[in-house]
Amino acid sequence: MKCGAHRIAYMFLAEVALGREHHITADDHSLKQAPPGFDSVVARGRTEPDPTQDTELELDGRRVAVPQGRPTPCPEFSNSSFSQSEYLIYQESQCRLRYLLEVGF
Repeated sequence: MKCGAHRIAYMFLAEVALGREHHITADDHSLKQAPPGFDSVVARGRTEPDPTQDTELELDGRRVAVPQGRPTPCPEFSNSSFSQSEYLIYQESQCRLRYLLEVGF
């Protein structure tokens, strides 16, 4: 959306329950749900936000990590087909939208 000379983007900050994670490093179009015994799929990327820069929030009495750092290389996933890690959930009940962010630039 363009507003005058400024551009505005909207993003959601969501709290997600990943449960037991199934990790992949290559795209798999056959995944229509998490494999049996798993609750989510994590597509491990070649980079992830620097975990030393995470911010912790307290939501409903629980500590929640919010990544804040710049992308840093993940040597163990250097052969991944994904640039950055992606988190896939398949049940709406695993996600709670917490904030709507309006970002101007």
